Amino acid sequence: MPVASLRLLRAAGFVSNFDRFCITPMLLLIGVQFGVPLTTVMLAASGCFLAYGLMQPVWGLASDRRGRVRVMRISLTGAAVAALCSVLAPGASVLIAARVAAGACFAASIAASITYVGDTVPAAVRQRPLSELMTAFALGTAVATVVAGMLAHHISWRLVFALPGLIAVYLAFALRRLP
Repeated sequence: MPVASLRLLRAAGFVSNFDRFCITPMLLLIGVQFGVPLTTVMLAASGCFLAYGLMQPVWGLASDRRGRVRVMRISLTGAAVAALCSVLAPGASVLIAARVAAGACFAASIAASITYVGDTVPAAVRQRPLSELMTAFALGTAVATVVAGMLAHHISWRLVFALPGLIAVYLAFALRRLP
């Protein structure tokens, strides 16, 4: 597998996990800004996690029928739109809906990238690219917690949602290079 292709797949998985786990350190701050209880804002995180899990088999079936790369590009486009809606959310209800949509859309990135490697890399040398993917996924989770907390505290929680959205836009176009 070309290095550039693996880099794009790692980026897609990284941003997927970043987006999913960035909300946790910002819940209290968002609740205060919207003037709603923490339990209300927690619906944004819970909805995102639930949609992410429920959409895994849906995206899997879609990628079997329509192709891994096409499904990743479509889902990343949807994720970018959901991230923009998260950034612009005027209240908790819109934020909750946007985060559910983001979770549903970002769900395709990890499963499709793993399957893509399985489809394109011979079994004898598949372990290394899969390990590199797993490392990127774990880094996305870890970096989300630190970066989201710092940016939300010092700048704005809205910027935190903008970052994965911008990266998703880039990846939706960049993934065209994958066969």
